[in-house]
Amino acid sequence: MDWMQWLWLGIFLSALFIEFGTANMVSIWFAIAAIPSFIVSLFSGNFVIQVILFVVVAILMLLLTRPFVMKYFKTNEIKTNVDTYIGLTGVCIKLIEPDSIGAAKVNNREWSAISNEIIEVGEKVRVLDIEGVKLIVEKI
Repeated sequence: MDWMQWLWLGIFLSALFIEFGTANMVSIWFAIAAIPSFIVSLFSGNFVIQVILFVVVAILMLLLTRPFVMKYFKTNEIKTNVDTYIGLTGVCIKLIEPDSIGAAKVNNREWSAISNEIIEVGEKVRVLDIEGVKLIVEKI
């Protein structure tokens, strides 16, 4: 093996070990990008082509796959019991308007509530999401 093959193998292993140590889902893409460059180095001695291939594959991997992988792993999301309120129904206890905060009662608890529609007192609501300490609701 000549030095270019060792270089790409070293980049692959280094990036892999860094990823195992940090788990930030960044250096894994550099490890993957080193593989095609290593394969090209087996057949071609042109270092410029190998570097360009490495850079292009790394950028494409970062831009095209990282958002999906991060969404799948959700590394910084902390689930709480409040997430169980999403999808539940309740009743409006204070007028909710698109530009103001109202209130809704869900599971015998009163919550501040917002919506993009007018919801009158007494109307039933469904919890769509939770933003801070406010329920995001819709009229049923």
